[in-house]
Amino acid sequence: MARTTRTTTRNRRRRFGKVEMKTNRHGQIYYDASYIPPVEARERYPHLPSRIHRNFDEGYELQADAWLSEAKRLIDLGAWEPPEVTENRNAGNTVTFHEYAERFVENRRKGDNQPIRETTKDKYRQYVRDYLNPILGDLPMAEIKPAHICDWYDSMKVTKDGRGESIRRHVFELLNAIMAEAANTPLDDQGTTLIKVNPVQFKVPRPATKHAYVIATREQVKALADAMTPNLALGVLLAGTLGLRQGEVLGLQRRDIELDTSPVMLHVRRSAKEVSENGHKVAVLGETKTPSSKRDIEVPAPLAEEIKRHLDTYVGGKPTDLLFTGVRTRGIVRAQSLRNVFAKAIEATGDPALKGMDFHDLRHTGLTHYAEQGATVGQLMRLGGHTNIKTVATYQQSSADADKRLLAKVEASMGGTVTAENDPQRHSPGNPSDADQPSEPSASATPDTAADAEMKTLADVLAALELQQRLAVLKGLDDDKRGRILTLLPSTVQVDTIQGLIKAVA
Repeated sequence: MARTTRTTTRNRRRRFGKVEMKTNRHGQIYYDASYIPPVEARERYPHLPSRIHRNFDEGYELQADAWLSEAKRLIDLGAWEPPEVTENRNAGNTVTFHEYAERFVENRRKGDNQPIRETTKDKYRQYVRDYLNPILGDLPMAEIKPAHICDWYDSMKVTKDGRGESIRRHVFELLNAIMAEAANTPLDDQGTTLIKVNPVQFKVPRPATKHAYVIATREQVKALADAMTPNLALGVLLAGTLGLRQGEVLGLQRRDIELDTSPVMLHVRRSAKEVSENGHKVAVLGETKTPSSKRDIEVPAPLAEEIKRHLDTYVGGKPTDLLFTGVRTRGIVRAQSLRNVFAKAIEATGDPALKGMDFHDLRHTGLTHYAEQGATVGQLMRLGGHTNIKTVATYQQSSADADKRLLAKVEASMGGTVTAENDPQRHSPGNPSDADQPSEPSASATPDTAADAEMKTLADVLAALELQQRLAVLKGLDDDKRGRILTLLPSTVQVDTIQGLIKAVA
């Protein structure tokens, strides 16, 4: 088709700037307006381009002329700024909360500059969709005032018994992070931010009531396992004995169990979790909670027998076959499904002491039993896959026989301990006795060097804590370990620590 001939003003002389008619790669006509920025502005804006451009669609040549005229007027007044600076200053009036919050969630990074996990994004998306957008979503960011934040806060209902208080705090923390970024992140070299100040100007107290852990006895853990559906019973034993997280239990595969070692080894390498796909929750295998959550755990002999029976009965022969699968789907067991079965198991036991227990309490139960039987802070950190010593310090208990081999004591507490008389592998010629073996698996370290390394690691971690936190952990150690740790502490903290312990005893 022949192109229509148009008469335009693109070639007429202008006292300022120029407008050129151009054609894009799709054959569409547009106008490219441009001008040379003022020379004096380069001192303040050293990265200015040689010309400032703006494109206008076909039919908008008059608007291009008006844009040039406005730029000339500002230059003459000495009030000219680069267009992006002006746009950034006005962006807060055009970008709505839901637009900014969506970008915030998608681009959010952790303290180590790694992107947040997809499961965390899903949680944040839900917070924005269900709790923030109904009140703030349509408001331009610059128009959100402290009063609007109060309106949102009041919309988050909390019952008299405290239900809703926890989720309100979680959403508040996300809201505060969104608005803080908008107020503090520069949009250009001039330090322009989307909003001038963070409108979140109050703090939400931490919930007064928290879930009280229910610590089950060995017998109660066994009773709960017996009350589960048979294909999920082992999951209770793994969490309640070894301290595995729920997702770690559901993410186990056949290859994660080494039956031909003594003792049997369990490897935590992944975690089952749920992500959103096309608006639906889908169970997938993903990374563990933290890198340190990938760990190797020695399995007590009685539990190893339960694992063998489970593998023979419910698990396929492929290395990647899951230990636990849905009855109908044969896929990953949904977290809610496991929690539902566990809740019914609690009811079935008829044990009032287990009322209010949730599946995560099994992890706390397993690690608490380890601590009661003499596990050091270092052992608890490795067994639980923790990175924060403050978390595991709650499990730490003093014990007169803390130096005895941890695995042997766990087996004894469960019953069916394998002794020297009935386990030829443990006391066959050339094998050291239980007392001589390290309390944790080690490929190359001797017992002494492994213990020394653990003590040095614990001393380094304790040295970085506040005095009261350091004292709390040291009080949980037996006299021998406490003395060894004190000698390894840096001199800068050693004196205060010893004085603090003396005051505590006094």
